[in-house]
Amino acid sequence: MKKIFLVITLIAGLVSCRLDNGQQSTVNSHNHEHSATCNHDHNHDHSVNSQQSTVNGHNHEHSADSHQHSADCSHDHNHDAHNHEAEAHNHDHAHSSQPEAHSHNHGEGSINFPIDQQKKIDFEVVEVVTEPLYQVIRTSAQIVPSQESEKILTATTSGIVAFESKDIVQGLEVKSGQVLFSIDNDEMADGSLEIRRQEIEADYEKAKADYERKQSLAEDKIISESELLDAKTEYLKAQKYYDNMLKNYPEGKTLHRATISGSVCEILVPNNSYVEAGQPIMTLAQNDKLYIRADVQSKYYPVLKDIKTANIRTNDGIVYTINELGGRLLSYGKTTDINNPLIPVTFEIKNNGNLVPGSFVEIFITAESDKMGVMLPNSAIVEEMGIYCVFVQTCVEDFEKRIITKGVTDGSKTQVLKGVAAGERVVSKGAVNVKLAQGSAALDPHAGHVH
Repeated sequence: MKKIFLVITLIAGLVSCRLDNGQQSTVNSHNHEHSATCNHDHNHDHSVNSQQSTVNGHNHEHSADSHQHSADCSHDHNHDAHNHEAEAHNHDHAHSSQPEAHSHNHGEGSINFPIDQQKKIDFEVVEVVTEPLYQVIRTSAQIVPSQESEKILTATTSGIVAFESKDIVQGLEVKSGQVLFSIDNDEMADGSLEIRRQEIEADYEKAKADYERKQSLAEDKIISESELLDAKTEYLKAQKYYDNMLKNYPEGKTLHRATISGSVCEILVPNNSYVEAGQPIMTLAQNDKLYIRADVQSKYYPVLKDIKTANIRTNDGIVYTINELGGRLLSYGKTTDINNPLIPVTFEIKNNGNLVPGSFVEIFITAESDKMGVMLPNSAIVEEMGIYCVFVQTCVEDFEKRIITKGVTDGSKTQVLKGVAAGERVVSKGAVNVKLAQGSAALDPHAGHVH
């Protein structure tokens, strides 16, 4: 019996040892599909290098060998085989290793600028197109009043000029008919306005009396109708002089009024100074129409006949086109002289209220050409330490910085010789904001998510 008992005990021990060897479970595959704003494909291959199992549960150690992400418009994750060894049918999994964070590669130099940030600023993307190029003549120009909107007030007599008010200064707004200054020559040796006024008054009284007398004689048929008509003509002429004297020569002074509504452009003589008859006193300008006058080198004369338009840039950096100012090419010079070998080119524009006569601007005169090329708004081009670049949209929120080579500019757009091609989309407004986003482009919004 003892032998039988020993055999049974030995067999039971062998069975118990075999049960401790564990079981092997194989998980064939896991397929995960993720969707994101910018589409990415992820391929994950996970291999379980080592597992340790105990009687009470299972401890699994995983090491992720490789994760590959490519920038597409959807995320596809393929996880290959995981092999788990377990001891029994009741599994207690305690994962000791942490999953690695996924880094998304949007391409070298890719910049992420989210849509919510785009909506917060003046942001615009335009498509690059090939368009006609123009030959650009870049020079300086001066804004001057047009001839029809400028009036010069001159002295009608010699004397002492006196401004009507101490507020008569350059830039003062005036109305037509407003008295601006007077000239007094009562003390002048060559003639007195008071004497002249008395003469005009006497002539008027005499012509009036003659006309009234001849009216009664004509009623009695003593004089003819022609004599009465001559007397009436003399009377009306004398009356006109007399009324003009009362209006413009009160108390021996000559009053000078504004002939147009506008502003005082220039004061040519000081107050209380002596002036001669015919001498200019001040200049008035309406400034509703202005001239832009530029002088160009004679080498450009052959292309002046092909001038299409022009753009101007003021001192504060604002660019205006001649078209938006309602302007036109007025003329260009056909000859030069020894003293001034430059050729004048004159444009006429309407004043928008922001242009000051007498000031200088930078002008870009464009002439027609038969060449084609790529032109981008100046706001799309960003300078970085002397290098010019633009930002090309590669996805809704992704942009790529491109270094470009610039050509000519018309003040509003610039020709791009190299760096972008027709059909690509470039940031035209908000390029500086995209540039500032370069520093944060490496921070991935998906970093740390677990599959």
